[in-house]
Amino acid sequence: MTLAAFLDTHKRLTRSLKKFISDYEVQLDFETFSAFLVNLSEELSLKSAEFLALPEGPLRAKKLHALVETEIEQGQNIEVSCVKGCSACCHMEVEITNYEADILKNLIDQGHPVDRARLATQSQRGLQDKAWHQGWRSPDNKCVFLNSEGACSVYEHRPVMCRRHSVTSPAKNCESRDAAIVLRYFPKVDLLISAANEDQNLQVGPLAKMLQMRIP
Repeated sequence: MTLAAFLDTHKRLTRSLKKFISDYEVQLDFETFSAFLVNLSEELSLKSAEFLALPEGPLRAKKLHALVETEIEQGQNIEVSCVKGCSACCHMEVEITNYEADILKNLIDQGHPVDRARLATQSQRGLQDKAWHQGWRSPDNKCVFLNSEGACSVYEHRPVMCRRHSVTSPAKNCESRDAAIVLRYFPKVDLLISAANEDQNLQVGPLAKMLQMRIP
């Protein structure tokens, strides 16, 4: 299998998985790389079929969340610096799926508090708006589900992009624009996300915008 044929078959890969594949292309000879692509394609198709076998909607998102959590738990020997209360990453733009937006919308309908004023402000921003560059320095960037203790109030239901984000570098570095940040990376997690993305009814967008469209 050629890379062009692979990419033509799997059009919704994460950026991280694309980079992972590109790195392999440089490191492997043609035949080995071709075999790698065949195996990866089969795995993507298999996992995609698992998601599509479920009813469209939140159940597919919850399946992805469970698989990602299982994969991350297997890497618990890799020490991370993230702790409850360090919330620099909770002041970044986060993209979620329409299924995850439905999960969060249902929580709000059930009475879970959300900062509607900040949600409205964030929902007016364009994708990769420069306002996000201020990070934790701007109160307007604070996640609408971050509580007063600096902890996620929807932790069990948090989007997959929040689940995958963790660092091995000092947590303090996340508050600086210049300090080095080392992300903990699991290729299998990107494979799972990419497989879920093959759902043609899946939509992805900024959390605030996706959620604002769903609540009165």
